[in-house]
Amino acid sequence: MLDSGRGRKLEDFSGYILDRPEPKAAWARSLAPSFWERADARYHPEHGWVTKKAPPHPWLYNHGRLSFLLKLSPYKHTGIFPEQTANWLWLEDILREMGPGQRVLNLFAYTGAATLVAARAGAMVCHVDASRPAINWAKENQRYSSLEDRPIRWIRDDCVKFVAREVKRKAQYQGIIMDPPDFGRGPGGGIFKLKKELPRLLDNCRRLLSPGPNFLLINCYNTSLGPEELYRMAAALMPWQEIQYGPLHLRQHLSPRTLPCGIYVRCRTITR
Repeated sequence: MLDSGRGRKLEDFSGYILDRPEPKAAWARSLAPSFWERADARYHPEHGWVTKKAPPHPWLYNHGRLSFLLKLSPYKHTGIFPEQTANWLWLEDILREMGPGQRVLNLFAYTGAATLVAARAGAMVCHVDASRPAINWAKENQRYSSLEDRPIRWIRDDCVKFVAREVKRKAQYQGIIMDPPDFGRGPGGGIFKLKKELPRLLDNCRRLLSPGPNFLLINCYNTSLGPEELYRMAAALMPWQEIQYGPLHLRQHLSPRTLPCGIYVRCRTITR
């Protein structure tokens, strides 16, 4: 992030500069207007993306040995959220400690960044999302990351219903990752409302977690929940040995300023 303010943020994605809306950036900008004018593409709520030049092809974002394909999506996103790096590093550490072959469930998995982080670390991943285009995008990321040989199940389904069926099937996972929206629609048109659905979803996820060692990673963006409330919901599930929680931030380049980008809870049970 190069700068933020007046309801927008200026970002450099692999050499291609974007100017996008950011309601949380209510402060004054640090850089002069001339810097903002260098943006290669700007997103306008009324008109979508307006570009000075097309993005490179392929347009990739790299995390270690992983490569994620970027696109100018109709909803101002690029397919990757860099602030998630903190969660990815935690996930890599956990799976490295647990060893290869762990079964991991990734819910609301979008374009598959966490799926591929887990697969790269040796996990067998079940990737669930309601959007066919998002799953296809995740499969592109799998190819660009050269992980076609890794054991990933791609499931297009309503995450709440899928988890309920997995409980009936007595499935077991050593780790569960989720990034639920505040509001969303399933493939059958069902409506997901976070505050209503999350308690039941978490209770079913508790049933899916195998006896330790295990872990649960929850990320929420643009949600009505606060980190303390999300922490209390996760802490009540089981006697975790470690719980981390709080806000995620994106740090501005060459500046102490940070932009709030959601909340997280990271829980784990350790068998020594």
